[in-house]
Amino acid sequence: MHALASGATAGALFTDDVRCPVHVTDLAAALLELAGSSYSGIHHVAGADAVSRYELGVLIARRDGLDASALPAGRRAGSGVAGPLDVRLDCARTQARLTTSLRGARTFLAPTPGGPASIK
Repeated sequence: MHALASGATAGALFTDDVRCPVHVTDLAAALLELAGSSYSGIHHVAGADAVSRYELGVLIARRDGLDASALPAGRRAGSGVAGPLDVRLDCARTQARLTTSLRGARTFLAPTPGGPASIK
């Protein structure tokens, strides 16, 4: 995000490419909790928020005190980049079994008081 916002790297963040990012510490804690439990089978472990790649970039920029308006946006549809556009995982069943909270990107990327976004 830093390189895109500064213009050091060319590219675009897709507005139509949706995912459910999860914070690495939440993911690790959830996996350890599941591994130590009696539950078996498939468990979806993802963040609570479905966000586009562009929105994720904006959240990171705001957290880090960058100019989010400098982030280039684009559409993945028709770009030739392979893969599904919308990958949302329903983690309700998994979350109900866990004490670990699977925070969404809007929560774990929120600017913190005294952090870079608050310094002007």
